[in-house]
Amino acid sequence: MASKTKLTIEVGSEFIKICESEIVKKKTVLVKHAISVQTPNGAVEDGLIRDINAVAESIRNAMMEEQINNDSIAFVLASSRVAAKEVVLPLVKKDKIQSLINSNATDYFPVNISDYVLSYTLLESKDTKDEKKLRVLVYAAPEAMVQSYYNLGKVLGKKVTAVDYSGNSTLQVIKIQTDAKPNLVIQMGMDTTILSVMNNNVLQLQRTIPYGESALLNEVMNSKNVKARVALELLSTAKLVKDNVDADEITASLKHLVNNINRVIEYYSSRNQDAPLQKIVIIGDGADIMGIDTLFANETSLPAERVTILKNVESYNRIKLPETGLRQYMTNIGATISPVNFVPYAAEDASVASKGAASAAADGKLIAAGLGLIVVAAVLTAIPLVKNISLKSEEKKVNDEIAQYEEIEAIKNDMNIAEEKAGALKSYYKLTENSSEWAVPLLDELEKSMPSAVRISNMNINDGLVVINGTATDKSQVAQMKVALDKCKNIDGNIVTTVAEDPENGVSYTIQFNILKDSQIKEETEEAETTAEEAE
Repeated sequence: MASKTKLTIEVGSEFIKICESEIVKKKTVLVKHAISVQTPNGAVEDGLIRDINAVAESIRNAMMEEQINNDSIAFVLASSRVAAKEVVLPLVKKDKIQSLINSNATDYFPVNISDYVLSYTLLESKDTKDEKKLRVLVYAAPEAMVQSYYNLGKVLGKKVTAVDYSGNSTLQVIKIQTDAKPNLVIQMGMDTTILSVMNNNVLQLQRTIPYGESALLNEVMNSKNVKARVALELLSTAKLVKDNVDADEITASLKHLVNNINRVIEYYSSRNQDAPLQKIVIIGDGADIMGIDTLFANETSLPAERVTILKNVESYNRIKLPETGLRQYMTNIGATISPVNFVPYAAEDASVASKGAASAAADGKLIAAGLGLIVVAAVLTAIPLVKNISLKSEEKKVNDEIAQYEEIEAIKNDMNIAEEKAGALKSYYKLTENSSEWAVPLLDELEKSMPSAVRISNMNINDGLVVINGTATDKSQVAQMKVALDKCKNIDGNIVTTVAEDPENGVSYTIQFNILKDSQIKEETEEAETTAEEAE
């Protein structure tokens, strides 16, 4: 990373954050200028810039006020419409990663990929005797959204060096803030919140949820009858957020956010029992909210803390911009460190065309010079030299093509090896599955949905085969029980029911069915989808 001043701008639905900073002392970010202005009403919707001229005017005025002058911009977009997926790739050179991701894009995201542009951030590289792989986090952003930022750069008369994603820029700052223990880092934005699980300073899980600070801010504005900036000051100076989510209407505005945080915690914990979460770390704008740490701690049963001063980030003018205020510009700072770069197809094509034109011009000059030399050579040494040059050029071209195919072949071999390993792991996982593992959820489902007049006298589960014996007041009660079982996803649907009259208890019954393994359900679902696609 070169020590050069960079201008970064995050265009949010509520605020536009402008920051000029540079990397000093290898890992320290020095913030020279930073200013935040309110986004024009309705100009930005979930990351998409709808009124480019209004946004451009706000940015021009803010840069003039702060005396910021820079010819290039790195934008940061924050949107719930950006998808992220962790993938494992074979160990390849850095300049081959993007093309490898592009070629497998449809496997990562079940969308019309032509409407999206892809980028990535490298999470981990392993090059050992046993493992040779890359863990990367692939991002997919709507192409129209990314194009809107390039259009904004054009209106501003600035060169767009990158369009970063807030999830990545947040990750870059988190890496220099947290300790090595498993922590859940929460960065609240206005419209979205990014949840990142870090362990040994390596990202293990990241989710973007479509709830942020705006619901809380709007509730404070309405209940106190104040404007946005006053509401933000109140949230940072008065404890308006109570200890429990149902305490009052202001705190209840965070209920959807808290519920989603708990879902992510449960998801991670169920898959990483050997590395349980130790605490919650609140960063960014959310760290300004008094009481938010206590609320999260009470609602998640994890200790929580607010990061009010960022490590390895300094202010050039501490009087004008105190270091406690730098956390408001986290995404800007992260984009200064190492941004991903979403490039719309139009800009990509223009870049290729520009390179092609430059290459063609250079080739033209070379051809003209070559023709002159050939004329001289024809006079001095005749045709053999020309043939020799032509053959050498052809030889070089063939060698270059061979080298290219060899590299592609190596990547293909690595992919085949990775697929074989994945297949072996899948087979091993199937061996560890047991249909009877679903017995406890089955009992829970029966307890919830079984008619009150039905009694179970005996239930036997053996290698996925379930046999239930019992009594009921009449046949209709047994039929209701069968309907309830039909709705259970892990039952194969072929339920055999036998009912006999019982003078003492009404009717006696026997129900028999098979429990499916999760892998069997997945295979049947994939087979059904394939059949449906072929039918279309």
